Amino acid sequence: MTQERQAGKVVEKMTADRVVGLDAHPYMFTAALVTGRDARTATIEKVYDRIPLEQLERVMKTATTPEDVIVLEASGNAFSIVARLAAIGRHALVLDSAAAASIGKRYAITDKIDAVKLARVYISGLADIVWTPDAKAAERRELFFAYENAKRDSTRMRNRLWNWFSSHGMKTPKRQRLSNPETFQAIASLPRWTPLEREILAGMANMYIEIHALRRRLYAVIASEVAKDPAILKMIRLLGVRNIVAFAVAAFVGDITRFANAKKLVAYFGLNPSVLRSGEKGGTGTLAHCGRSDVRSLLIQAAQSILRYGNDSTHKWAVALKMRKGVNIAVCALARKLVVAIWYLLSGHFTPLKEANQKLRIKLTKLASDIGLKTLKNEGYKSARDFIEEKVLILLQTT
Repeated sequence: MTQERQAGKVVEKMTADRVVGLDAHPYMFTAALVTGRDARTATIEKVYDRIPLEQLERVMKTATTPEDVIVLEASGNAFSIVARLAAIGRHALVLDSAAAASIGKRYAITDKIDAVKLARVYISGLADIVWTPDAKAAERRELFFAYENAKRDSTRMRNRLWNWFSSHGMKTPKRQRLSNPETFQAIASLPRWTPLEREILAGMANMYIEIHALRRRLYAVIASEVAKDPAILKMIRLLGVRNIVAFAVAAFVGDITRFANAKKLVAYFGLNPSVLRSGEKGGTGTLAHCGRSDVRSLLIQAAQSILRYGNDSTHKWAVALKMRKGVNIAVCALARKLVVAIWYLLSGHFTPLKEANQKLRIKLTKLASDIGLKTLKNEGYKSARDFIEEKVLILLQTT
């Protein structure tokens, strides 16, 4: 296996004579050793079927050589298996699951057939290779998913509480937050509840307060990560981009040089129009909806914020487009422009920042608030003002 660069993108070229198709489950794996460089005529040398996953290193170290290419389908544990194989000196690649799964046998579906299929699909070159995130990017992705799960659980629990209150014909006290324990104490003290209903309320209240506290802690950690990394921090200079959007883009983009141009990054987030063209008919259609849907939704929210609160030339262009084509098209176009700006900014092709305007200082003030004064003092800052001034200097230097 060798690598070459084409327009800033790493391209894998097959030079190995043997490919190992690896079909891995959380508890076992099947490996098929396939020899040959032609997918149709390649021969199956040997198959290790339904081996316990804890024996992965031992089997791969004895059955394969460093020159072999091991391929597996993108799944929940694919990247962890790649890391385990790299630790013993084996080169593993992750294939795009959509392409790999589309080629198969219908009359029989077994781990052995899937392992052989993965090897043949790789030899044929019909499946794209998924970028394996480095340790830092993988860690950031885990943090992002943990925050998103906490946010979803918090919203679900809050809605459940509202539904429970509504079913009893009441509303929570005005100007009080459900995340405040005193709010639930005031509600529980009402004489209308039976002892059983008080137990139900206490259980739901404790669950919601705990989940909401976890969400706030993870949000503070994300804000701290944004502040510590100048490469992420500089993205907040863009209108509509704050902590979560900047952190999510950094976590899933990783090395920006793997995208040859801004169009590639737009397509990665699924903000490019689909193309349906055959013969004399067809053209461009709605969004392709490929790639990272979770980050795409954040970019759409950022575009909605720009459309609502912006006042620059881009905002005026978006308003004009909204009047002609409708709000949905305007928001998607804004999100696409934002991704293009992110690519140029991360690639170092953006206009240097000469001064920090009031909007940028407000963002840094909110960033300091999200981190928390106690954490800032533990990191050596005397006040939030010192933190803001330091980050302003960093932004003036890095952009």
